[in-house]
Amino acid sequence: MKKAWIYSFLMMMIIALLAGCNAENADSPAKQEPVTISILNWNGLTEDEFDKFYLEPVSKHLPHITLKLAGKESGEPADAIAKHVMSGEMPDLIYVSSIDIYHFINAEVVYNLEQLVKKNQFDLDRFMAPAVESVMKPEVGLAAIPWAQNIGLIVYNKDIFDQFGVQYPKDLMTWEEMIPLARNLTRLVDNVQYLGFKPSSMSQFAQSLSVSYVSPEGKALVDTPTWHRILNFYKDLYAIPGYKEDYSGTFFGTKTVAMEAQWISTVLIQAESAPDVNWDVIGLPNFEERLGIGREVDAHTLAVSITSEHKEQALQVIQVVTSDEVQSKMSRYGRAPVLDDDQILSNYGGDRDYMAGKNWEAVFAVTPGELRENATVHDSMILRMINPLAERIRNGGMFMDLTVLPSIFQSL
Repeated sequence: MKKAWIYSFLMMMIIALLAGCNAENADSPAKQEPVTISILNWNGLTEDEFDKFYLEPVSKHLPHITLKLAGKESGEPADAIAKHVMSGEMPDLIYVSSIDIYHFINAEVVYNLEQLVKKNQFDLDRFMAPAVESVMKPEVGLAAIPWAQNIGLIVYNKDIFDQFGVQYPKDLMTWEEMIPLARNLTRLVDNVQYLGFKPSSMSQFAQSLSVSYVSPEGKALVDTPTWHRILNFYKDLYAIPGYKEDYSGTFFGTKTVAMEAQWISTVLIQAESAPDVNWDVIGLPNFEERLGIGREVDAHTLAVSITSEHKEQALQVIQVVTSDEVQSKMSRYGRAPVLDDDQILSNYGGDRDYMAGKNWEAVFAVTPGELRENATVHDSMILRMINPLAERIRNGGMFMDLTVLPSIFQSL
């Protein structure tokens, strides 16, 4: 009887131990096979960003995955992509902007992520809507996942405003309001020429209007009321005395530019190495009817290569680098996040002393514009003709007859 009782007790202990082991195994992730995921660095991810926002979090959360950053091949986009494909080593992921991704779509190397996202219950509603819309391409479907974004803004030199007794610019202005302010700040003082406002290239200016350069039929769309309006803005600005001279002044260099339209990433790179400049920022202006809408969305995205043998693991990497944890870290570092989360955005620049106290709220209050309706791989050819027009106007030249551009484009 005693032996039977001991036997029963031992059996119950064994069963309990086995059950505990099974439960422990159920909670433990299955052992993953080691895999290397390569990322084609098409749009200039820095080594520091790669270390902070890719290597560190992926090694923490996906220790079986090794990341490798691959540089892009030389040459025109189509030729560079062809070299990657022909090498037989097309990377698994492509780090590319929502605009430049058309080069890869045209080369038919972008994988439609819709089913993979659905299968893994990857929630796209966490992202800012314009960023997601920018990667929904009719030729592919869901062509990529947004990771970060670049934003247009106005950076201004507070010391120049103070020197001339001019009030700082308000948080949001129209382009029409910028002209008299630029005129007031453009002065020659002690043989030093100050420029009130340094505009962006014409193509970047046009982005705030989301205008297409090429029609679906392949014709240049430049002889339009919108493009003439853009040209007239540059004409009015460059008519201000002081703009006709050979001007080489810069905002952070010579410190003789009062205001400049620029990308947020460029401002941060230049500001970090110019601690003596007393600067601040406001939202990007626009024409009255589009006030509050900025440059068309410039999402920096991750696309999966159609040739990748590790698409599931590639998406796992994307899930990590777009997590709240990583996006918060990016925001504090000064990399504009893409998640629709006010808390993440509220800490923007928090880890960078030189970004403290700046008017970032005004910058992010401007909504990115929709991507132009017909963004194509042919746009760059039209821009080569359009962007030089600004310098031609500044030098007092006549407008180029925009009606000739479509015929020139057809001959390319």
